[in-house]
Parts: sequence; structure tokens; C-alpha cells
Amino acid sequence: MNIRQAKTSDAAAIAPLFNQYREFYRQASDLQGAEAFLKARLENHESVILIAEENGEFIGFTQLYPTFSSVSMKRIYILNDLFVVPHARTKGAGGRLLSGAKDYAEGNGAKCLMLQTEHHNRKARSLYEQNGYEEDTAFVHYSLNVPAK
Repeated sequence: MNIRQAKTSDAAAIAPLFNQYREFYRQASDLQGAEAFLKARLENHESVILIAEENGEFIGFTQLYPTFSSVSMKRIYILNDLFVVPHARTKGAGGRLLSGAKDYAEGNGAKCLMLQTEHHNRKARSLYEQNGYEEDTAFVHYSLNVPAK
């Protein structure tokens, strides 16, 4: 299994995985939209995508979005997406992708990696905790949905 940073030319091959990831979060399938979204993020250098590849097949990915901490004056990466295809979930791809994300963040001088997942997503939470992530109990997180115009 190889973990590597995706190139723009990988967008079409990652799109089916990204589409499945979105479907897990109860979004309608949109393979064409998934590819366009990924391609735009990569072309505009708005995210970093790491892919797990085995025998020429993409079996998983994680997507990191850069942001900053004003308090520490350092970069932070939001680990926004992590997905491994069902038939490869016992191969350690998730852990390898998390390790790759950590290495990438360290190599770019980041303060930390942050992520969020649904409370009921026990498998993902267990994976994150096994890889050193700690549940944030110091801060309360809020969001505001902004209606489309």
C-alpha cells in the first residue's frame, strides 16, 4: 500500500471514493460534481489530498484544508474527510492515511490537525483515538448555516 499526495490529474479516480464518502453523510450521489469539486480544490491549491493506493487501485483518501491559528500564529490543517472503501477497511489504510496527514502537517510546520465527526460514528472515533487524537472538551464548537442566494 502506498500513501501519496494527489495531483490534479487524480481527481477523476478519487471522485468515486469522495462520492461514497458524501453518501455516507446522507448526501445525494453526484459523481460529476464530486470530480469537479476535487479538481477545483487541487487546481486552486485549496486542499491537500492524500490517497491510499494498492495494486493500482485507490482504496482511500483524506483531505486536508489549511487554515491558521491567530493565537499561536501557526498553520492548522483541518482533516475534513477520511474514507476507505469497504473492502479495504481491515488493511490499515485509515491509520496509514492519518499517519501521512500527520507527517504532512509536521513537514509544513503546522501546530495541529483538527477534525470532527458525528457522535454516532464509533468506528471513526475509535480509529482517531488509536492514532492519538483527543476529543476536545475545552471548547464548544458552533456552526451557522448560511442560506444560498
